[in-house]
Amino acid sequence: MIKFGIKSAVLGSAIYYTVDKGVWKDSATTSELYKELENGASPYVGELRKQIPYEARLLPPLPSNDRISYLFKYYWNSGVKATFKFLVNLPDHTSNVVMKSYNYIANAIEPSEQTTNTSPGDTK
Repeated sequence: MIKFGIKSAVLGSAIYYTVDKGVWKDSATTSELYKELENGASPYVGELRKQIPYEARLLPPLPSNDRISYLFKYYWNSGVKATFKFLVNLPDHTSNVVMKSYNYIANAIEPSEQTTNTSPGDTK
């Protein structure tokens, strides 16, 4: 119960903080907040890059707002298209599963019916 209370408090605090900072407002406010976050994180990223060995320093830069917006729209639309494609094909998939299940059960029952219909003295 305490674990649930702690998780709820952390989640509530995170939601309150994002609402307070304006993440859920219009896109201009969110874009401005992203720029502030990027500017605030830049010194720490620079320090982190100095501490990382040379091979691992090749960290990619943060994506631009336009790129993030494009990727979000692209993946959202891909998810919507995949969902509706699944829903369109759902009757076909359902009928295929029903037919395969019926055939499997019929084949499993068929040999046992043949053995029960023959008597021990019968030869075929």
